[in-house]
Amino acid sequence: MDLPATRSHKETLPVSTWPQSPRAVCRPFRGPRVMGLLICLLVFTTVVPAQQWTYPHPASLQILDGYQVLHLKGSPEELGRQHGTLAGDLVRRVLNDVIIDDVAASESRRRELYEGAMVMERYLPEAYRRELRALAEAAGVDYEPLVALQLFGDVRRADSIFCSSFAAFGPATKTGELVAGRNMDYWDNGASSYGAVILVYYPDEGIPFITVSWAGIINGWTAMNAHGLIASNNTAYGRADSLEGISTCFMNRKIVQFASTVEEGVRIIEQGPRACGTVTMVAGGTPPNAAQVEFDHDSVAVRRAEDGYVIATNSHLKLHREYDAGAEPYLDSRHQILRNLILGHYGQIDRTMNFAAARGVPMSSINLHSAVLYPADLTMLLSMGRTPACDYRYRPFRFTERGLIALNEPPPTDAQAP
Repeated sequence: MDLPATRSHKETLPVSTWPQSPRAVCRPFRGPRVMGLLICLLVFTTVVPAQQWTYPHPASLQILDGYQVLHLKGSPEELGRQHGTLAGDLVRRVLNDVIIDDVAASESRRRELYEGAMVMERYLPEAYRRELRALAEAAGVDYEPLVALQLFGDVRRADSIFCSSFAAFGPATKTGELVAGRNMDYWDNGASSYGAVILVYYPDEGIPFITVSWAGIINGWTAMNAHGLIASNNTAYGRADSLEGISTCFMNRKIVQFASTVEEGVRIIEQGPRACGTVTMVAGGTPPNAAQVEFDHDSVAVRRAEDGYVIATNSHLKLHREYDAGAEPYLDSRHQILRNLILGHYGQIDRTMNFAAARGVPMSSINLHSAVLYPADLTMLLSMGRTPACDYRYRPFRFTERGLIALNEPPPTDAQAP
């Protein structure tokens, strides 16, 4: 997106025009001027092919609409060094709260976590290991616990399985564009309140992308690339869980860094090596498409969009049915609520609706971030940093070749990496 480096007040979208209330999934735009502005942004914004994006600014830690945003660019070593230099204090605090203090009282717990993480580390692409080593050095932390910070969700499989995701497009939405939602429901030892960040990557190798994360974590929880491809993961117990594979969250990052279409993203998962049971949403692209990919260490089953939508919570609906012929899929209440919302607004779903925040969809006690994504113009509504995130304001951002921009405020304040 070739947008100007600064914006006048006429080029921002008032927050009142975006869906905010978690209890009201439908809210009309307020006035024709706002609708006209949105149409202009969609139609007249110059699109620069993603492979030609060259971020023109130094790496920086910015505050955008109250959220911490890390812009990183370059080689794996440069990405890690910039991350550790700009956000070292945050990285150390997150690492201490989530990993080091958590295992301090139990040598067996520490050994189990670190040893499991280092098994998984061997299966990470070498570029990611190089980035982690540079991050550890720049932030002044040990490599082993930093690796554990990336991978604790797979090593500790029993902690929480409550995320949700959906995508609707084509006949399901009012204009045919893809609308996706994602809730990250997990425990955090308080880290989200100060360590939540949006990482904005312009890597030397691959496609520029953004991922909602914590300082110090370089993989993908809720991620979208410059081609408008989204990846997010939901934990789901498999028949063949293993630590000998690429972690679920690094699989997300690999998808958005190297895939331009849903089919390319599916192939990345199929090629593996895979680790633990997961349901990963891959959605977006041109024309829009979506799939939920169910997998474990040994097997993959793809649930492709039917009637223009897919939904996932934390169950293998297709993979298990292939193992147990004739078994009916288990649909939990969150899956049913999302299905009812999509079918109840079928053909009318648009940007005034926030199904991700609807009552009963997020797990409120552990809802760490909640997002609605519109890959057609690389826009995202995001709530993070306070729990439950779904109860707070969703802030609008757009991903561009000039960086992430907040659609409701003037240019950011920032600190630049040396």
